[in-house]
Amino acid sequence: MLNASSIGISIVNPGFEPTDKERPLAGRRWHAYPYAQIDVVCQLATAIVQRHRIASTRVVGHADIAPGRKVDPGPHFPWKRLYERGLGAWPNEATVACFAENAPYRGDIAALQAKLLAYGYDTPQSGELDDATRHVVQSFQMHFCPTHRYDGVPDVLTVAVLDALLEKYFGAQRPAC
Repeated sequence: MLNASSIGISIVNPGFEPTDKERPLAGRRWHAYPYAQIDVVCQLATAIVQRHRIASTRVVGHADIAPGRKVDPGPHFPWKRLYERGLGAWPNEATVACFAENAPYRGDIAALQAKLLAYGYDTPQSGELDDATRHVVQSFQMHFCPTHRYDGVPDVLTVAVLDALLEKYFGAQRPAC
């Protein structure tokens, strides 16, 4: 059980408007995180990550560990800003472009599921774009592609980001660029 082996930081944020609860995630009106709040979160998380030597790919949100059941911290959480402060993982833009151009996603759900599992998402390995897989893709997109999309539909950019992360943090092979 993850709760027995993790450290959680609760951040006060209403998430989305209460009247948006029945809307798809991409159609909800999400609240932003104040800069001062994120600054304090970075200070606290940096101390925790250093003290416990936590891998950058293990700095995650509820949505990353419970796709479909949890949606926080949501698409407005500034994961890239945390990365720029030395916390968490983030893909290299040039590597994303390389994968998108030279190894574009072509709808292979089994390969996508295997990549998500390799990165650390608890993903079904059915070869089908079922609800559970859509929830995982949606959580991944909220974390790494929120300005692009977070509807749970895999596309070239989403998978290129995943490939770039796998290369950067797990040594996956890059196509010839």
